[in-house]
Amino acid sequence: MSALLLSPFFVVFAVIALGSLLGALHVRGVSLGPAGVFFVALVAGHFLAGFDFRLPHEITELGLVLFVYAVGLTAGPRFFAALRRSGAAFMVVGLSATLVGALVAVVLAVLVGLSAELAAGMYCGATTCTPALAATLDAIRRTVGAPTEANPAVASALVAYGAAYPFSVACVVLTIQLLPRLMRTSAAAAAERFRAEEAAKSPPIDQCAFRISNPGLAGRTVEEIQALRVSTAVVCRIRQGGAVQAVRPETVLHVGDVVLAVGTPAELAKLEALFGEVVVDQLSDAGGNVTSEQLLVSRRSVVGKTLRELAIWERFGVVVTRVRREGVELTPRGNHRLEPGDVLRVVGPPQRILELSNEIGREERRLNETSWVPFAAGVALGAAVGLMPLPFPAGVDLRLGLGGGAFLVALLLGHAGTIGPVRLYVPNAAKHFARELGLVLFLAGAGLGAGQQFVQVFQAAGGSLLLAGATVTLATVAAAGAVMFLALRWNVLFGAGALSACMTNPPGLVAATNLADSDAASVGFASVYPVALISKIVYAPLVYLLVQGLAETAGA
Repeated sequence: MSALLLSPFFVVFAVIALGSLLGALHVRGVSLGPAGVFFVALVAGHFLAGFDFRLPHEITELGLVLFVYAVGLTAGPRFFAALRRSGAAFMVVGLSATLVGALVAVVLAVLVGLSAELAAGMYCGATTCTPALAATLDAIRRTVGAPTEANPAVASALVAYGAAYPFSVACVVLTIQLLPRLMRTSAAAAAERFRAEEAAKSPPIDQCAFRISNPGLAGRTVEEIQALRVSTAVVCRIRQGGAVQAVRPETVLHVGDVVLAVGTPAELAKLEALFGEVVVDQLSDAGGNVTSEQLLVSRRSVVGKTLRELAIWERFGVVVTRVRREGVELTPRGNHRLEPGDVLRVVGPPQRILELSNEIGREERRLNETSWVPFAAGVALGAAVGLMPLPFPAGVDLRLGLGGGAFLVALLLGHAGTIGPVRLYVPNAAKHFARELGLVLFLAGAGLGAGQQFVQVFQAAGGSLLLAGATVTLATVAAAGAVMFLALRWNVLFGAGALSACMTNPPGLVAATNLADSDAASVGFASVYPVALISKIVYAPLVYLLVQGLAETAGA
């Protein structure tokens, strides 16, 4: 039995299984969710301390890296667009909420007599930020010696972190689950509003038929009309002499022809001014000479190429009318680069569509395969970025940590999709699995470590340390909520993700994404997380130095 209890593999996955069961329990509609793993690990860590159990810290780090890397890849495609639109707001939320927590930590340390090490460790635990703890330990090393467990200052920071961490995890998860009720709305309504807002930024694609009445177009080819660049809408079918056919570059227009175009309402209105009156006609072809189908992009030979490079219209006589990527429909343009999983709506002769399908698809199984070379290279690059020292005043070198570095690199990769000439493709199912596995590994590792020290910390520092940590957590959450929901009027789901980012709290993000079927929470998390992470990495050592300076001044 003792051999099992000393096996990290057995203990970690037993804790994950039991914690998942605990997290699935609902009390009046509220559950712990993934945080259940942390609390089971906390109890297990306390009892396993007597068996001299030691969990390799690499397991916890692996979990954190997998989680934030998957989140970054998911949010990357939308993050930079959101940053351009609302970058200042993200900065305000991330900086102000974390600053409030840091100031409250300093004030409480002075009021209840906490040491500088306890105050800084408590701030890191109360805001659930491991990279900030690493920065604090680095600051302690520079002032009182090497950061080993034998160093009393380092031990104080570690146990303060472990004492404040549990309440922060539970508080954020429960707050996020209650947010819709607190804001007097429903998660479903918030998800619908978010979808409507996103649709307004990317207008829906529609189709419209026009009867050509402009005599200036008679005798001109479709290619010549497209060269005028009057509209980005795509002309795909034409009825001439009672026959419907797919439009080709050399198709000649005549007065009285009826053409079908696809595009946004604004672009279709431009064609109305050019062609003539709108008619009710779907231009369906009863003879089957022209059809419309959806093709799934899966062949690696076409991934990364633009529609212009593939010359689909010229080579196949097939018109690409729409492109759908991750649920969003786009008007196809010549510079649109194909990505795995893109869905093309095409119009043309059935045989030519089949030929096109053989060139761009017919390898759907590849969509379930992850590009491991760029995936692993991205994780390695993220580790390098996270361990890179960033010089700050007072001789302190700060680091983003493995999680912070992996997240920033994943955001860039999710946006760019490449590492040099190699394209990164990770199926949605793989990203989801990596995120979930990483989260439970991280929670299990953090809980087992904190549980071994929790009782000692409580006995040494008493309830004052726990109360101070809870106050810092509540102050940070309240500050973030006030700015997001009262000042900026953010969407509840988007704000729930941003709140978990302010607290750098992975279980909070999972709770936010479980509120509704929407990626609003992930986008909100990714938007605020970099600012919150970096600010806490800076604030935590400053809390330590400031409390230490105030104590020395008071002693003098």
